[in-house]
Amino acid sequence: MTTIAGLIYAGGGSTRFGANKAEATLQGRRLIDHVAERLGRQVTTLAVAGPVRLTDAKNLDDGAHVGKGPLAGLFAGLKWASDLPGINWLVTTPCDVPVLPTNLVALLTKNLTDTPRVLNIEERWQTGCALWPTSAYAIIEGLLIAGEDLSLHAALKQLHAKTVETYPTSLDGAFTNINTRDDLIQLERELSKSHG
Repeated sequence: MTTIAGLIYAGGGSTRFGANKAEATLQGRRLIDHVAERLGRQVTTLAVAGPVRLTDAKNLDDGAHVGKGPLAGLFAGLKWASDLPGINWLVTTPCDVPVLPTNLVALLTKNLTDTPRVLNIEERWQTGCALWPTSAYAIIEGLLIAGEDLSLHAALKQLHAKTVETYPTSLDGAFTNINTRDDLIQLERELSKSHG
């Protein structure tokens, strides 16, 4: 089995939400706690990129690249993971996908090669939830320094990422993204119904 570290992006401005999304609660628990529980079962060790604190996880900041979005968090995560013995891969996820598929890593590591991997679901890349070789940190830092396109999508393309074609029915969970308070209310209702 491949040994993989996990990283949760938790440094966004949450402007549409109006407050720090990672700290927002769903069914009495913070969104980041839901994500950490689901991702934590799939990885050897876990870190958070951003100001939110999480028990049993390494808390990273963006260092010299603060303010440059998730790519800065990715660099911090890759640098951290590359220093861990036996870890060659880092899987990432945002803090606002509380029903994150519990088979994310299994899907991303099937027939693993040496390039990043990203799920392609119904013609949409899940760029926040990708698998990166830890050796990519130097290239990611180069992109941050150049400052031209700081999107995760551009970084995946630059590194010739392999897309893994997947269908919603293959997921043990979902990539339901909480962008607004209405999204949170809607998911709370859906989860209450399914457990009711």
